[in-house]
Amino acid sequence: MKKIVYIDYENMPGVNIENVEDTKFLIFIGENQKKIPTETIVKMQPLGERVEWITISGSGRNALDFHIAYYLAKYNVGASTTHYILSKDAGYDPLVKHVARFGQKVKRIITPEEIREKQVLPAELVPKYAKALEILKKQDKTRRPKTRKTLSSSMETLFQGQVSKEDTDLIVEQLFRERFIEEKNKRIAYLD
Repeated sequence: MKKIVYIDYENMPGVNIENVEDTKFLIFIGENQKKIPTETIVKMQPLGERVEWITISGSGRNALDFHIAYYLAKYNVGASTTHYILSKDAGYDPLVKHVARFGQKVKRIITPEEIREKQVLPAELVPKYAKALEILKKQDKTRRPKTRKTLSSSMETLFQGQVSKEDTDLIVEQLFRERFIEEKNKRIAYLD
């Protein structure tokens, strides 16, 4: 495999992965995560052995993160493999920086489309994204949305129905991708 994707399913429930050649997907599920949508399983079924479901042992803060770190080391098979951690949790970033010092290629991504390493934000949304970023930067930091849900609601209000829910989600994802925001323990932190 040339690409291995480690999916933090607690952080990204319902994520839809794409069939990307030469890619193995490791999906990490919390010990208490008992229900996975049938639609998700049906979409992944054609990938066969390239998808591995890993139920973590135990529960607690960062338990899943440590499992991903273990498998990241286990699958460190050489410089020809790129590893992707699919999660909005910025807590992985120190790990990504650390393993890079030893030559392992690892990136934290927030959408499956980034595995293909192409721009995800459609050109028609670029001006809307710029406007959203400008408005957020002008806001008092203490008054900015603190959760993904309130951030999405504030974007919907900003665009007054001119942007679909899916496009609003893409704009929010771009804020993560551009590292303007990060999420820790389901709370948004602003990095400007």
